[in-house]
Amino acid sequence: MPDTDTPYGRVDAEALQALRDTFDTTTILRVVEQLDAIRARCCEPAGLRDDLLRLHGMAHTLINGAALSYPTTGPTLVDETEAIIEELDDWILLLKRAVQALRPLEPLRPRDDS
Repeated sequence: MPDTDTPYGRVDAEALQALRDTFDTTTILRVVEQLDAIRARCCEPAGLRDDLLRLHGMAHTLINGAALSYPTTGPTLVDETEAIIEELDDWILLLKRAVQALRPLEPLRPRDDS
């Protein structure tokens, strides 16, 4: 099948037909929801940014001998590190799933653009 023009650009007509038969566009909305959850945790007060700054302050004190910049109550440096790594690993998994959810759209590339 040849390429076809659409309101959003030229696409491979065969791939478009296959997607019309199989692709659920709400998959993209689920990716948006996942990114919203990551964004909220990343940037909000007491989010990952603040956790990383606290971890830096703790590490700076222990490794470089700097003065205390955060209270010594609360999670230990090791616990804070493990929590951040676990959260980032979870985000990586979510982002990999998002990429996989969007991959079915790649065959829309027109054959004459390859």
